[in-house]
Amino acid sequence: MPAAIGKGESPSGPVTEWLQGLVEARRNQSVGELTDEWLSLDGAISAILRGPGGVLFGDLAVHEHDLRGAVDAPDHRALEVEIMLPRTLAAFAKPLRHAGLGAIEVRHEDRVWCSHDGEAGWTLEVTPWEATRAVNSRRTAEELRALPHQGDVEPYLAVLDAHLPLPAASLNEP
Repeated sequence: MPAAIGKGESPSGPVTEWLQGLVEARRNQSVGELTDEWLSLDGAISAILRGPGGVLFGDLAVHEHDLRGAVDAPDHRALEVEIMLPRTLAAFAKPLRHAGLGAIEVRHEDRVWCSHDGEAGWTLEVTPWEATRAVNSRRTAEELRALPHQGDVEPYLAVLDAHLPLPAASLNEP
């Protein structure tokens, strides 16, 4: 998707069909060819991410870790925490307020990140990587309930599921 957008392409119909077309067009390319394509578009993609397309950054980071898990090469340090986690949490500010819920807060060591100003209703006590995976629908409802936390997770499950449906089965990530 970033390569297509970097080339000025956008969906003209259903997004799912457009995305499938991108996959099909690249199905027989090697990893090297795909990498070369992405590298050739660094300037265009950087400009998109600095502008309103910055919302794509979170999507890219989440899918990078999906890919890392699929090829059994996880790297929890590869997450741009200072950029990613605040953006990820901020995406929930409006839906949480609309639902009458307090902020989602993440606590790790001496750091704290919040979805928005206000009292926290659900505080996750996990690494930034785990928090990012959790709020981006990479954890089942049962896994979310089992994460170390404070507050009532139940009303937050509906907000997370409405953003991106929660998976029915675990990804079994380490």
